[in-house]
Amino acid sequence: MTRRHVISVLLVFTLIAVGCGDDAEPDAAPPTTTTSAPAEPTTTTVAIAPAPTAGACDDADTTNCLLPWPSDRFTRPDDGTATGRRIDLPASPANADGVPIDVTEWNRNDGFSPAAIPMVVIQDLDPTASALAPVTDIGASLAADSSLVVLDLDTGERIPSWAELDQDDHAAGEAPLFIVPAVALAEGHRHVVALRGLATTSGDAVAQSEGYAAQLAAPDPITAGLVDGLVDAGLDAAEMTVAWSFTVASGDSLSARLRHMWTETSAEIGDGAVPFEIASAEASGAGIVINGTFETPNYLTGDGSTGSVMNNEGDPDGIPSRNGTLTTDFVCTMPSSANAERPAPVVLYGHGLLGSRGEALGIGAVGADAGIGFCAIDWIGMSTSDIGSVIEALGELSAFRTQPDRMQQGHLAWLVLGRLLASEQGFVTDPAFQDASGGGTIAHHRLSFLGASQGGILAGAPSALATDWEQVILAVPGLGYNLLLPRSIDFDEFAPLFGEHYPDPLDRALARELMEMLWDRGENAGWAQHLTSDTYDGAPPKNVLVLAAFGDHQVANVSTDKLVRTLGIDRVAPTLEDGRSTAVEPFFGIDAITSLPHQGSGYLMWDFGTPAPPTDNIPSREGEDPHGKLSDVPAALAIVAAFIEPDGAIIDVCAEQPCQTIE
Repeated sequence: MTRRHVISVLLVFTLIAVGCGDDAEPDAAPPTTTTSAPAEPTTTTVAIAPAPTAGACDDADTTNCLLPWPSDRFTRPDDGTATGRRIDLPASPANADGVPIDVTEWNRNDGFSPAAIPMVVIQDLDPTASALAPVTDIGASLAADSSLVVLDLDTGERIPSWAELDQDDHAAGEAPLFIVPAVALAEGHRHVVALRGLATTSGDAVAQSEGYAAQLAAPDPITAGLVDGLVDAGLDAAEMTVAWSFTVASGDSLSARLRHMWTETSAEIGDGAVPFEIASAEASGAGIVINGTFETPNYLTGDGSTGSVMNNEGDPDGIPSRNGTLTTDFVCTMPSSANAERPAPVVLYGHGLLGSRGEALGIGAVGADAGIGFCAIDWIGMSTSDIGSVIEALGELSAFRTQPDRMQQGHLAWLVLGRLLASEQGFVTDPAFQDASGGGTIAHHRLSFLGASQGGILAGAPSALATDWEQVILAVPGLGYNLLLPRSIDFDEFAPLFGEHYPDPLDRALARELMEMLWDRGENAGWAQHLTSDTYDGAPPKNVLVLAAFGDHQVANVSTDKLVRTLGIDRVAPTLEDGRSTAVEPFFGIDAITSLPHQGSGYLMWDFGTPAPPTDNIPSREGEDPHGKLSDVPAALAIVAAFIEPDGAIIDVCAEQPCQTIE
C-alpha cells in the first residue's frame, strides 16, 4: 500500500471516529441559520381540513386503546392515498401533565412505519414456553408450526421476525410483547400478525382474546381481509389466540415531502448551482480550510430555525411550499496540492449524534496530505442547535415533528451541497477551489458520502435521491430509531427526562412507535428500500458499504442487520469466529460474499472481542464499547480506501479469515 493510500484510509476512518458516539467535541461554534424570507411565528402543530372522523380502538387487546399496535382499525378509508387508507388515531399517550399528543401530523400518513414493531399485552406470557422465535433464532418464525406468524397479505410471504418482552419498568406480567420484523416491511402492503399456542408463566394455555373472538364471529371488512389472508397462507384464523392487520405507509407517503423539495430545487438549478459565498480560505498545514455559506430553498415555517416545522399547513398530505431561502453554513478542507491536472475527490461527511459540521475540522491536515477533500454541514433537525427542541419534545411529543421536518430540510441542503461540488458552475468557480492558474481543484465525478453513527442512520435519505454521488459508506449505522433507542447507551442521558414526562412504560413504548412514524421521513427506515434498487426519480442505485462493530454499545447490531437485509446486500465471509454469536444461524437472511475483491455493495463486521450483545431490548454494556474502534485498525481502513476509488471494490484485508482485532 502506498503512503498516499494509507493516509487516505486514515482520513476516512478519522472521520468515522469523530462522528461515532455522543462524546465527540465539535470544533466550531453552534450553527447559525438565517433566511431571506420575512420571519413568521414558528409552530409545532398544524390544523388540516377537513378533520378526520375519530378512529376506533381495537378490542382484540383492551389494555390500551392503541393495542394491539399497529392496527388498521386506527385508519379510515381514503381513495386519495396510495394505500386507500389514512391514519386516524383514536387516542394517544398523555404526558405527566395529562396532555395527549396532538396526532394531526400522524393522521396525514397513509399507513404505519415500515419499521413498525407490532406489540400486544398478554398477561403473564412466557415467551419461551410459548415457543416464540427469539432474536437468536429468527428462522424459527418461518416454520410451518411457528407460534408467531407475520404475513405480507399482498404477496402471501411470511416475514422473518422475533418476539421479546419489553424490558422497561412494567408491572409483573404486564410487559408488552414486541414482534420485531427482521427486515423493513414492504411499503404500501397490508400485513397480519398472528399468535397461537401461547402459554403463561404458570404453564397454562393462553385463552383466545375475547375481542378477537367477537371480531371473528361478526367480521367486518378489516377482519374478513385478515381471515382471507390467513386462509390463503394455509392458516386458520380461528386457531389464533389473537391476530390483527395493519397497512404500511406507501413510498409516496414516506418520501413525497423531500422528493417534492428536491424536484423543485433541482429543476431550478439544473446543472448549475445555488448562490454561495466564501467567508474565508486559510492555509492550514498542507491544506486549505474553506468556510462559507450557500442558499438553500427554505420549506420550513418562519426563519427555519430550531423549533420550526414544514411550511405545509392546509395540505392533507403534508407537501410543503417554499418560503424564501435558508443560509446554510459549510466547511470544506481541500488539499493545497490539488490542481486541474490532479483534482481532489471529495467526501461529504455526515456527523454523529446531535453534532455539527465542526466535527470534521480536526482532520484537515491529514486530508490535505492524502489528496482528499471533504465537506460538511450541520444536519439540522439532529444537530447541536436542535438539542433544546429534543428536550422540549421529550416533555410533550406534539412538538416532536420539528425534528424530522428540519431533518428533511437538512437532507435538501446535502443534495444542494453535492450539486455545488459536482457542477462546473459551483464551488469550482471561486478562487478558493482553484489552483494558482485558475484551474479547478475538485474532481467533480468523484464524490462519495460517508455517514457515521447518526450520520449512517440518516444518510440513506439524501443518498437515495442523489445523482451527484453513487458510493455511500454507512459506518456503524442502523434502521429504525424505535428498535435502536432501548438498545443504545446514547439514550441513557435522555431516558430519565422521557420517563419523568411519560411515566407509564407502556405509553413510552407506544410513543417510540409514534415518533418512528415521523422519523421515517428522514432516516433509513423510510428510504432503504429505494437506495440500492427501486430508486426514485431517476437517481442511480447506490453502492453501499456497511461497516459494523460486533457488540456495539451505541448502535445495536440487530438494527444494522435489519438495515442490511432491507438493502438486500451480502456480508463479507467468514464473518465471525464460530461461537462468537449466540444465534442459531448467525446473520440469518444475509448471504455471504465468499470471493474478494467484490464489486458493488457489501457488509463488513469487525470483532474487537466485545461480549456478544444481550438478547433482550437493552443496551450492550459489557466490555469496551467498539463503536468507534475501526479507526484504529489500518487493515480495516484499507477496505474503505479501495471502496471510494473510481472503480471501487471491497477487498480482502483479513486473509480470508474473520476480521478481528482481539487482544
